[in-house]
Amino acid sequence: MECMTHLSDIASLVKTLPRKRMAVAYGEDAHTLQAVERAVREGIVDAVIVGGRSRIVTAADECGVDARLFEIMDVEGEMPSVKAAVNLVREGGADMLMKGLAHTDNYMRGILDKETGLLPEGGLLSHVAVFDIPGYPRLIVLSDGAVIPEPTLQQKIALTKYAIRVANSLCIEVPKVAFLSASESVLKFPSSQEAAVLTGMAVRRQFGNVVAEGPISVDLALFPEVSEIKGFKGRIRGDADILIVPGIDSGNVLYKAIVWFGKAETAAMVTGTTAPCILTSRGDSEDSKFYSIALGALNA
Repeated sequence: MECMTHLSDIASLVKTLPRKRMAVAYGEDAHTLQAVERAVREGIVDAVIVGGRSRIVTAADECGVDARLFEIMDVEGEMPSVKAAVNLVREGGADMLMKGLAHTDNYMRGILDKETGLLPEGGLLSHVAVFDIPGYPRLIVLSDGAVIPEPTLQQKIALTKYAIRVANSLCIEVPKVAFLSASESVLKFPSSQEAAVLTGMAVRRQFGNVVAEGPISVDLALFPEVSEIKGFKGRIRGDADILIVPGIDSGNVLYKAIVWFGKAETAAMVTGTTAPCILTSRGDSEDSKFYSIALGALNA
């Protein structure tokens, strides 16, 4: 199968696969219910909405969503709803998890609970986003712009592996991985030197079947004309599939710049867990939430 070039390609592929069952933690808000309704109607998931039944039904009525499309697990309170949804996934009653109205810290607390959560012992939680940028020829995978503030080299190794798996799920058989820094030269600061180490690991095939370059600047990674202008002869010349950022500061800035300046739609999820966990923002569009569900289902 050819590489996917739009987020809609993910939804199209998932529709041909068996439906996944998704638990929605504290799903009492209209935006979540609308995205979940679309995913159910389009045959991507079956959904269990966890939260107060009366508030779920009221929110659905107010936004024109048919609550009969969902199973509702009647649980009062935010944290009890999160724990119930996480437990549903943990016990095999659902294949994936999605955040509803719950605050992100409570949602993450439920996932990270050592006794009842979804992070395996010794595991690392990270975040992977996939961007569909208008006019750009391919999907871009980015990690980690939301979870790990200052990843160590070992953590970067782990999150790179997660990002590669996501790229593989998008039918990118040999992902091109750009380890970003401020320059393509190895300079005397951590992100630059770690990018060089990670690239060396990739060359030795420690990440499997990938092509990698780093340190590399974001313009060289994404725009072929910049490589031509600068005479850059690296393994990646404007054709990266995966961007591994130095830390959450640069990653979050790049993420939001792509969304707001690039007018990109996104799909995003938490990785490293025993099941995909969709982590959307209140500012995300309904399309982005829908595509995040599709990405989670593809990786479930």
